[in-house]
Amino acid sequence: YPGLRVELVISERFLDLSKGEADIALRLGEPTDESLVGRKIADASWAVYASRAYVERYGRPHDVEDLNRHLVVGSDGPIMDYPGARWLRAAAPHAIVAARSEHWQGVILAVKAGAGVAAMPHWQGDSSELVRVIDNTGLVLPYYLLMHRDMQHTPRVRAFADFVASEIKSFRALLSPGNVNGA
Repeated sequence: YPGLRVELVISERFLDLSKGEADIALRLGEPTDESLVGRKIADASWAVYASRAYVERYGRPHDVEDLNRHLVVGSDGPIMDYPGARWLRAAAPHAIVAARSEHWQGVILAVKAGAGVAAMPHWQGDSSELVRVIDNTGLVLPYYLLMHRDMQHTPRVRAFADFVASEIKSFRALLSPGNVNGA
């Protein structure tokens, strides 16, 4: 498809596919909009991460219950209800929030800077200089490739969806290392 141009838009908010803000979306979590169709492409496991400097200074949390004695990086605004942010608030309701961000990249940067710990997908935390301090959070979330029902047979949308289907093992390897056969 030499004439097909793909523009990747990364946003903290869901672009409205029914309003044409995007043709296809890659989203974390179960879809709730009945006008969207698509397929699950991977499951992503989450863990709690800290910087090496944080671990050297404050120690490593021993388990989920120990998080209340550690500093955490919180989420505000559009990312306040991200699964990892909700999980961390529920798991460590008495932890001191040392930093907050309204942007996911800000959360990651604050953790890298040693401000505190935060939950994030393995694919994100393991691909950086962070240390996985709590492996089993029990948080495993699916990633879906979604399109509006009315757009699913449009040639450009179908071409991209078919490409993702042909490369599904690569996507799964990226988003859920160690689980490339099934999601």
